Amino acid sequence: MVASSNDAWETRSIAVIGAALLALAVPPPASAAPEPQRFSITYRLSFLDLPVGEATLAVDQAGGRYAYDLKAGLRGLVGVFFEGSGTASASGERSRSGALTGTFRSESLYGRKPVRVSMVLSGGRAHDESVEPPPTPTPDRIPVAPQDKVGVVDPLTMLAIPLGAAPLDVALCERRIPVFNGVARADIVLSRGGLVTVQEGPYRGPALDCRARWVPISGHRPNGSSVRRMAENDDIRVRLAPVPGGAMLLPLTISLATGWGQAGIEATQWGAPLKADGRGAVKVHLPNAR
Repeated sequence: MVASSNDAWETRSIAVIGAALLALAVPPPASAAPEPQRFSITYRLSFLDLPVGEATLAVDQAGGRYAYDLKAGLRGLVGVFFEGSGTASASGERSRSGALTGTFRSESLYGRKPVRVSMVLSGGRAHDESVEPPPTPTPDRIPVAPQDKVGVVDPLTMLAIPLGAAPLDVALCERRIPVFNGVARADIVLSRGGLVTVQEGPYRGPALDCRARWVPISGHRPNGSSVRRMAENDDIRVRLAPVPGGAMLLPLTISLATGWGQAGIEATQWGAPLKADGRGAVKVHLPNAR
């Protein structure tokens, strides 16, 4: 099953946002101790309680510098009907003001068609975007205005919620995160937080459970079916847990109601160290602050 040319970019754009929900990697505040943190997490993707894919997230950071690497793919029957796979990487440095400087790159396959996106962030402003192939021109597509690319984060660093030495607090869920993926601008709105105790799985301990909403801003077609479904979806939950060392939160589980049933993302391996030989390590260079 292949999407129409008019809807393809909407689905790809939403897919990048959805994949980014896997990567709620949170760099510590600039004042935190620069102790290096290097680890990886494995996730299982499911639909209707059936396994349909895997994803791995590798994190490498020290102080305000960070690098994230995400790889995901579909398999089984879903991989037959909807061919999809992709990688994404982000690297950079967080300034004392909190603004991000760095790069973002993604390569995905949708309907047997490759999509490549890259951009640069300087002080929280996105520029030098490259998109191949470009979105299909349509009269109803909302253009991305210059202000839509200011004060944004990329999809792999979108939930910058430093934890540090502070305990988990439901107030961490009350925030609106502006995200730009090189193609479209959207806001991820977190709310309705609650504290839970996880007693099964690779992580056991306190976690933060948040409601999430996807709010499209620009770069999308408002009448596209995928856009409408995502924008109207009020049943997305993200469960965040502290990583080893406790300086940041990462997603433990994500649940998403769809028109066809429940989709989910669940960690099956939590905080495994990156191998010394480099396998599983981040393959991007950390740039200097701009």
